[in-house]
Amino acid sequence: MQSGLTIEYSNSVGELNSTSALDALVLPRHRWYFIKEAFSPSLVSQAIRDSKCNKNDLIIDVFCGGGTVPVTAALEGYSTVGFEVNPFLAFVAKTKLLQCNPKTIDKHLGIIADQALQGAISPLEVYSTFTDPGKAKKWLFNKDVLRAFEGGWRATVNQYGPVRDLLRLCLIGAAMDVCNAVKDGKCLRYRPDWEERQFGKEDFIKAFKRRVEEVKQDLEQYPLRALNADIRLIDSRKLGSSVLQGKRFKLCVMSPPYLNSFDYTDIYRPELFLGKFVKSQTDLQALRLKTIRSHVQVDWANPKQLDFGPLFTDSFLEIKKHADTLWNRRIPSMIQAYFEDIKRVLVNLTRLAREDASVWIVVSTSAYAGVEIPVDLIIANIGSQTGWLLRELKVMHYLRRVPGQQWKQLYERKNKRPHLRESIIIFDAKPLAKTK
Repeated sequence: MQSGLTIEYSNSVGELNSTSALDALVLPRHRWYFIKEAFSPSLVSQAIRDSKCNKNDLIIDVFCGGGTVPVTAALEGYSTVGFEVNPFLAFVAKTKLLQCNPKTIDKHLGIIADQALQGAISPLEVYSTFTDPGKAKKWLFNKDVLRAFEGGWRATVNQYGPVRDLLRLCLIGAAMDVCNAVKDGKCLRYRPDWEERQFGKEDFIKAFKRRVEEVKQDLEQYPLRALNADIRLIDSRKLGSSVLQGKRFKLCVMSPPYLNSFDYTDIYRPELFLGKFVKSQTDLQALRLKTIRSHVQVDWANPKQLDFGPLFTDSFLEIKKHADTLWNRRIPSMIQAYFEDIKRVLVNLTRLAREDASVWIVVSTSAYAGVEIPVDLIIANIGSQTGWLLRELKVMHYLRRVPGQQWKQLYERKNKRPHLRESIIIFDAKPLAKTK
């Protein structure tokens, strides 16, 4: 792929015209915990059909998040492995793959609800943003909610694996249902009426029981038995040849973090602390350093590579020209680091792929200082550099939700045409050019 590269935006991936995860809100098992940043399970089903997978083929996702790919693959009867670096998201994905008798959950439900009603002092009460310490103007959880959660959580300690984890997922979900803030883009935003709502322990218990009922329904109606599925907690940049235990994948469907300066670790900070996946700011900082370098919130190692093709070079140099208008001076370095990380992941995948493997990647373009970064085209170039054959790049839809000043700059540069977009890149393996 050289500077004269053109991409044909074809329709050969079928009628799918959206990557939105909204359908997961009502789909069995997926609905147990909604991850807004995920993509549609229907995309996974389409990729499976397109790749002509059989039941013995392995389907993976190296940024599995809340488990869209492994859950969809498992429900359709395929072997699957998901890799995720965020321990809370890995827990969500793994729990969605669990199976147990709904009657067993019923045996424990009353105990959990009683202990939640009784409550217990939470270790998070010392954190100013988690509950009212008497000085803060805003806080995530009213004290009754936080103590009801802690009481319910402690009641799960002596329960066996599947029941414990299913109930804990419901407890975390219920806490977020009655949180004073909701996820909105790259941050948590307080509900306009959070003070008037005055969420309490009864609200928490009601939300918990509602979630448990959904889980029980799906366990009974959509059981997963003889399951060949696994979720592994690992940085996808460090996937070695042994991670699949001698197997090779037929299909990888993934959506790496977008190049949008979102700190996804911070977005799920409440859940990470609630579930005791991190216990201090030091733990949280260490986790941030393990993620793809798509944000500037931590002091990660500086990137070294720049050879990502002419499209990268053009946009990168243009952004550096406007560095004085950037909201953070490290953004150019972040952009460079992001593509360095993506390249490492694609190299890792060549070592794990079968000769007939395919990789589907959901990505979004981005912009800084009014300069558009064609992330999809740059990744297409990187894939070709690392031994993959670009089959197709399909634009799913154009994005218009851009900060006001950024939109004004782009609007002027692009002569009033839509530009930022979400795309799917499809690579096929090159048997004769695979990385050794």
